[in-house]
Amino acid sequence: MWPFTGRAAERDLVRSALRAGGGILIFGAAGSGRTRLLAESAAGAHGSRARVRGAGADVPFGAFARLLGNPACPVNPLGWAIRALGEAPAVLEVDDAHLLDPHSAALVRHLVTERGTRLAATVRSGVPVPEPILALWREGLVDRVDLAPLNPRETGLLLAAALGGPVEVGTARRLHHASGGNIRLLGELAGGVTMTRIHGQWQWQGELTLTPRLRHLAEAELAELDPAESEAVGLVALGEPVDLEVLLELADREAVARLERRGLIVRTPPRARLANPILAGVARERATAPRTPDRLARLVAAPETRAERWSGELSAREIEVARLASWNLTNREIADWLVLSPRTVANHLCRVYTKLGVHDRGDLAPFLATA
Repeated sequence: MWPFTGRAAERDLVRSALRAGGGILIFGAAGSGRTRLLAESAAGAHGSRARVRGAGADVPFGAFARLLGNPACPVNPLGWAIRALGEAPAVLEVDDAHLLDPHSAALVRHLVTERGTRLAATVRSGVPVPEPILALWREGLVDRVDLAPLNPRETGLLLAAALGGPVEVGTARRLHHASGGNIRLLGELAGGVTMTRIHGQWQWQGELTLTPRLRHLAEAELAELDPAESEAVGLVALGEPVDLEVLLELADREAVARLERRGLIVRTPPRARLANPILAGVARERATAPRTPDRLARLVAAPETRAERWSGELSAREIEVARLASWNLTNREIADWLVLSPRTVANHLCRVYTKLGVHDRGDLAPFLATA
C-alpha cells in the first residue's frame, strides 16, 4: 500500500468535522483516494465505529447486511433495521455512498438526524447521489469536501515517499501529467515504469506505455458514459485541446458539464482537454473522426491560432497537416481536404516530425495536447 501523502489538509478537515459532532461527505473522482482518506481520517475518531459500503440500489439494506441479519418480512423495514442494529455507532463510515440502496440511505439519514451518529462518507463526483444522503449536506447537518487531483508538488512528494528517496523534478512532472494527478493511475504508472537512481534521485527516462491494467481502467471509465457523454469525450480526444466554444457547439452542453463534474474533462479556458493522456489515448482509439467537412472544420482551430501557439516551430500549414494526421487520416485524405498533393503532405509531415522530435502519427496527438 502506498504511503498516505498529499491529503493531509483534507484528512484534518474530515477529522475536524467529526469532532464537531456532525460529519462530512468526501466527493472525488475515481482513483482520487476517497477510500484511503476515509480510513485515515476516521481512525482518530472517538467512540464506537461501524463501516459499511454501498452495494447498489437493488438490494434493500445491502450496505448494512452484515450488521442487520435477515429480516422476517417486516411491515416497517426502516423500523426493523433500527431495532436490529441496536446501539447506534458513534461514527459511521460509508464508502461509496452513491451506491447505497434507498433503504440503507434512509437508515444512514435516521442515524445522523435522530441518533446523533457522526458520518464520514465517500461519494463519487458527477454521479447521482441518494436523496437522503445529499439532503444531509443541503440541510447543513454534514460538511462537504471535494478532492482535487494532486498537484505536481504533491505528486512528487507521494512518489518520494513511496520510493524512499527524492524524485527528479522532470520525472515527477512527467508522471503527474501522465496520471493527471490521479492517485490510482499514478500508482499503476509508477509500478510499470523503470526507475533508476541517478545522483541520489529517482528518474524515469523511458516512454509512456499503455499497460493492459491502465487500458482496462480507462476502458472501464469510458464504459460508464452515456451516448452524449461518449460523443463529447470523443470530440475532445480527437481535437485535443479543443476550443471550448467549439466543443459546446458540437456536443451536448449538459453532457460536457457532467464530464467536468466527474473530472474527465478539464477546462483550461479558452480550451478543454481530457484529464490525462491515458484516457485520451483510449478515447481516441474508440472515437470516430468527424469526417464531414462542416464538423471537421469546426473542430480544427483556425490555422493562425495554432501558428501563434507553436510560434517558431511549425508553420500554419504544418499545424493543419499535423492536426489531421493526429486523427489517423491518410496522406491522401489530408491532401484532398487541404487541396494538396500526397507528396506535399508527406513533405510537411517529415518536417513536422523533425521539428517536434516525434516518429509517427501516434506521437502527434499527445504532443499537440500538451504543447
